[in-house]
Amino acid sequence: MAKVDYSKIFIKEACPTSIGGQAIMEGVMMQGPDRTAIAMRLPSGELYLRTKKKPKQPAAAKIPFLRGIVVFVRSLINGMGTLMESADILEEYAPEEYSEEPGKLEVWINKKFGAKAAWNFLMTTALLFALVITLVFFIILPTWVVNFLGKWVTNAFVLNLVEGVLRILIFVAYIVAIRSMEDIKTLFRYHGAEHKTIHCYENDRVLCPENAEEFYTLHPRCGTSFLVFVLIVSLLLFSFLGWPNLALRILSRILLIPVIAGISYELLRLAGRSDGKLVRILSWPGLQLQRLTTMEPTRDQLEVAILSLKAVLVDPATPEISSFVDKDGNKVRSRAEEEEAGRESEAWAAEVEAHTEANKEAVKQAIEENEKAELRTVFEDPGKGASDKDIDEAISFLETLGSDGYTIVAPEETDGRTLVRAIADKEAAEAKARTLARRYTNDIKTYENALSWGQAALSMLPNGKNEARTIMSYATGLGTAQLITKAKELMRDDDFAEFEKRIYARIAGKPLQYIVGMQEFMGLPFRVNPSVLIPRLDTEVLAEQVLGIIEGMGLERPEVLDLCTGSGALGVTIAAKVPGALVTMTDVSEGALKTAMGNAGLNGVNRRCSFLLGDMFEALPDDKLFDIIVCNPPYIESDVIETLDVEVKDHEPRLALDGGPDGLDFYRIIADKASLHLKSGGVLALEIGCDQGVAVKRLLNKAKTYGNVRVVRDLAHLDRVVIAVRR
Repeated sequence: MAKVDYSKIFIKEACPTSIGGQAIMEGVMMQGPDRTAIAMRLPSGELYLRTKKKPKQPAAAKIPFLRGIVVFVRSLINGMGTLMESADILEEYAPEEYSEEPGKLEVWINKKFGAKAAWNFLMTTALLFALVITLVFFIILPTWVVNFLGKWVTNAFVLNLVEGVLRILIFVAYIVAIRSMEDIKTLFRYHGAEHKTIHCYENDRVLCPENAEEFYTLHPRCGTSFLVFVLIVSLLLFSFLGWPNLALRILSRILLIPVIAGISYELLRLAGRSDGKLVRILSWPGLQLQRLTTMEPTRDQLEVAILSLKAVLVDPATPEISSFVDKDGNKVRSRAEEEEAGRESEAWAAEVEAHTEANKEAVKQAIEENEKAELRTVFEDPGKGASDKDIDEAISFLETLGSDGYTIVAPEETDGRTLVRAIADKEAAEAKARTLARRYTNDIKTYENALSWGQAALSMLPNGKNEARTIMSYATGLGTAQLITKAKELMRDDDFAEFEKRIYARIAGKPLQYIVGMQEFMGLPFRVNPSVLIPRLDTEVLAEQVLGIIEGMGLERPEVLDLCTGSGALGVTIAAKVPGALVTMTDVSEGALKTAMGNAGLNGVNRRCSFLLGDMFEALPDDKLFDIIVCNPPYIESDVIETLDVEVKDHEPRLALDGGPDGLDFYRIIADKASLHLKSGGVLALEIGCDQGVAVKRLLNKAKTYGNVRVVRDLAHLDRVVIAVRR
């Protein structure tokens, strides 16, 4: 298994929340402050969402240690109930895949006492069965097996230790045994999606699959970690009880479950809100087990988890929902309703034609004579009006009548009658369009409508919807949850003006990072502007390599040079991650150096950083030596720059891109002069283009001042970093 980077689990900038969740069949349950939500993707591909208000918490739920007992019991009951509910939803809406014939007992209870009683009976039975299995396999069996060791081992602590270890091994063996089952794999992927989504929210990132993918599937507040805490705490607690007879041991284990749950819950809360060394040590077993109980989710599964989380971030007054929805949580029709609507569509079309045929000729004649006329379609549906699909059918039919003079007017509701009109006058149509446009921009600029406009404007971009939301957050200063709760409120005019200006800038090709002025790198915030290159994920490979080298060399106060620093992403990150590091950053661009200085202050490391203006090594004193030199120099071939995306070639500084005719100009300077500023045994670490590994390695070997020159590949198995050691 790959090494866990704790900094991406215990994220310093994260804001821990009370949000929790659970993987269920084909979906995710999320728990928010006032409600729970179940989001599922049915085999048909439809999204189903159900929300419920949470009952009032008992007073004991707020008392330390007692709250752990309450949470343990409620989690057991609610977890089992939620799983069964997800199974019922699948059985109801995907009967061909999941339905089973009910047993005779279930049929009898259903008939005699009702469906609710049958469901309660099944849930209680399943819960009792789970409790019995847990007691037998994780309490009675381990202590019974270890009982036989009493003939040879008399030390009570050793016997309790062996029992605890056996209990953990049985638990791990159970997880490993079920992990290969397809249904369990799906469950574990949704478990991973739940964790990534909560990480994304707690780090104040826009909730979208692309952002959530960047996080680990491991989370310190996971229920799996809680179970591991239970096993470890029980091991330690039982060790103080000696080794009485078998019956007393079993009884004591059962009676102490509430105490163990209370202690374990407090440890779990500590793990979710701290990243100290002790917490990391306590969390390590649980995180390792999470590597078995979580798997990398697909984007579709992340979409489901995000839908569930968004559904609990609403205003407390928002009504509950139980419906098929789109990925944004808006109600849509079910398959059955769509099929029914399809059967009625022909009838509606016939009715529309009947209403319009009589006056169609008169309308055409009015157009020829440049007179105003209207083509009307009226739907009779007392008390309800026409459905959205009916109106869409009417509009589609009117559009087929074929005249440049027609414009469709928004449907009107009057006493259960839905009127759809087509104005047969170009001048009137244009005036109406102008009126509607003014009404949108001046009267109904709600956050929801403005965001919809922005998303439509950026729809040609691969991630346009999410980018529009990010720009909205930047322009208004509102986070994701606030945008959801304020969706129907009017925007301030100046906020809308800022939002509109930045949307148009994005349409023109300006990178999103320059528009919002920020970019995350290695979990740290960095201000960016057109004076600096936007930090990229590729460069994180270089940062991770350097941090690993510093740790491996045991350097407590390493002196580091960040050459061509740009935004300061590398230098500031090293200073932030290595508390004793002294970092010098150089750049030929005054604007870039000012940006780097600002980012050092933003991340609280400016006292350990120095900044020098100059071209490469010319900025340094001749006798200055460093433990590490790190550099992400310009390395794109001059002729290639014009072939890059508009966002890069027209907006990012060419100075930070152009590496000369073959892209190696700066590597030649580094190979020639870097050794003059490296201590013996010091390390040179460079980012390179994916096809430059051999060439850069050859340059460094040719200098004959470096040894152990090696090329490091990124996750895509492309050459990304060159490491060399000063002889």
